[in-house]
Amino acid sequence: MVLSAIASADLESGYVFGFHLNFDPSLDPDEVEGEAAAVGDAARFEPFRKFARVWLAHDYNAAVATTTALREKRLAKGAKPTQADRLAMEIAETYEAAQLRPDVEASETKTAEQALPARGMQVREQYTMHGHFQLLAAMLQGAEKVRVYMDQDSGIRAAFLAAFADRIKDRTADGWYVSVLKETTIHDKERAVQRAKTRLREAASYHPGLTEDELLVEMMKDEMRRATTVGQYDDKWLEHPMPNMSEPAKKVCWLTDLGDYEDEHAARLYLRASLHAVDRFFMQARRRLSLAERSIVTASKDRRVWHGYSAYRPENLAKVLEIFRVFYNYCKVGDDKKTPAMRLGLAKGPVRLEDVLYFQASD
Repeated sequence: MVLSAIASADLESGYVFGFHLNFDPSLDPDEVEGEAAAVGDAARFEPFRKFARVWLAHDYNAAVATTTALREKRLAKGAKPTQADRLAMEIAETYEAAQLRPDVEASETKTAEQALPARGMQVREQYTMHGHFQLLAAMLQGAEKVRVYMDQDSGIRAAFLAAFADRIKDRTADGWYVSVLKETTIHDKERAVQRAKTRLREAASYHPGLTEDELLVEMMKDEMRRATTVGQYDDKWLEHPMPNMSEPAKKVCWLTDLGDYEDEHAARLYLRASLHAVDRFFMQARRRLSLAERSIVTASKDRRVWHGYSAYRPENLAKVLEIFRVFYNYCKVGDDKKTPAMRLGLAKGPVRLEDVLYFQASD
């Protein structure tokens, strides 16, 4: 069984202010499947079903078949792309896959190696994503500006645009896609960083007297002029001029560009594009929580996967992750001796973990 999670983070504070799993522990799969069959949910268009928000078994099996067909189509394309072209190809393929779906927002892929939970029910991701961003919009009403850097996912895009539509029109909210090449070797990462440093030195020779920050802005302005359109929405993508070891190749797309920002301002917003804060949260969750640890592939001949720490009661994983989110935001201090919540003005000081674990609400 696989749970998906959606999280949003503020890059400067490291505060993961939204984190939600697509799982409802209150539902019994057998009862829901029986009631869905009784009311004829399978014959209805998804939005009009009684149990539209959860995965039913026949829908899940159909999704597995669709994912398998798309994978075979991708493999039939032939040779693997070069390192330089791989990220651009992945971005284009993501748009193509979205076009093939009956519902562009339903971006979940299912494989035969996954299964629905035996206890509780898996919620369709688009419901979780819309709820997630609606909550963020309510929580951030007092924020002067909202900048969201997100994975390239049509469902996340739709949820963000729906929740922040008014603020986007008022120019107090903006969103970007960020696509990062993650599956690569340490040597490729090192070479990418070295190439970026070489480009920075070349830029310094053309713009003597500028600081590194000013040079990066000029480099980003050059990339903005070279942006290319991709996908059915003519989204403009550009290359980030200064990758690092955690994000060795990175492309960015400004989803809410209305053409009213000065180039200097736009370049600085592009430069901030990163998925590092959310990736760091997930990495620490996996390292600190045994239930969230990735399954281990054994050295046996058939490379069996060991699920020794898996949460066979998924609601237990959901509870542990919620405790960890609170710990990460309110208890864990950084080098500046502040928690993420303190940096955002949501707390006056660090909260002791004991106070979280043994908290009792007053009557």
